[in-house]
Amino acid sequence: MLPHRFVKALFKTLPPAVQQRVRNTVEERQRRRPIPHRGLEEFGLAGTQVYPEGQNFDDCLRIGMTNQLKGLVIHKETPVASIGSCFADEFASHMRATGFNYVSAESDVFPASANWGRVYTIPCLHQIATYSIDEGLAISIERHADEWFDPLREPRTGLFPTREEAEAAIRSHRAASRRVFASARLLIITLGQNEAWVDRESGLAWAHRPPTALLEAERARFEARTFSFEEDVAWLEDSLRLLRSLNPDLDVLLTVSPVASYATFCGTEAITQSFAGKCVLRSVAERVVHSVPRVWYFPSFEIALAYNPHTFRADNRHVKKSTVDRIFKLLHQTVVR
Repeated sequence: MLPHRFVKALFKTLPPAVQQRVRNTVEERQRRRPIPHRGLEEFGLAGTQVYPEGQNFDDCLRIGMTNQLKGLVIHKETPVASIGSCFADEFASHMRATGFNYVSAESDVFPASANWGRVYTIPCLHQIATYSIDEGLAISIERHADEWFDPLREPRTGLFPTREEAEAAIRSHRAASRRVFASARLLIITLGQNEAWVDRESGLAWAHRPPTALLEAERARFEARTFSFEEDVAWLEDSLRLLRSLNPDLDVLLTVSPVASYATFCGTEAITQSFAGKCVLRSVAERVVHSVPRVWYFPSFEIALAYNPHTFRADNRHVKKSTVDRIFKLLHQTVVR
């Protein structure tokens, strides 16, 4: 066998592109065949407290989450409801397709438990919890062109030719929403985004951007804004308080959608603004899991984004040379003169 120093010196004589291909091949083998995962006994750390390498990722996360999800058991007969952003559709579709007892009180344009549409933000979730519990809450109805709609839900949940029809549909929906929360044993909430259009006059967060004609006619009435960690925590905690005033047995599973925001009205760049919002939502979920009993967190966000062989090396932590090159290429293209 050739001495290690000789092999290393020979390797350095290869063209950089060839060196990189060799490194990638070695990395991929290490990813597919990682060393057995262990804790750090000298520091008193269990295996779940040490970041997993390569394809150990899913097994280690499964073991760790089994401990964190203690006390939460879902049987096929458990009444399960779900609400949230577009990734909430995946939970609903899976529960329906695999024969779980999925609660559905009315038809929806999306596969949710009620016709909420997609509920992207925590203030919108809070408004839904409020109108589902407080049956005397005033109904907000808006008009665009010749159609009336509920601003607390996406327009796709229903457009109506008269105000009276819109009000009747909203009342029917609110009753159905209340039935969902009353009958569910487990509610899965997917937190999606952290910005919305807010009506300055009413203080309500709209579920969707107001129609362009309405924005142009009443621009001072609306503002697009992001929400603080403190606001989101207060709204989410109060939402759970309201729902459990109706259904004390309700368990809650929080998750953060890994789906990025399609666009932003609050920043000048969608990618960084989207991740800023996700970081807030993930921190909110962590706080509420510890502040409210019988609330758990499921790592959809982490599963989708933390295991990324295209970006990370075989240890799943350090960044590949190709990604480092992309980072500094962008740095030079933007600020280096």
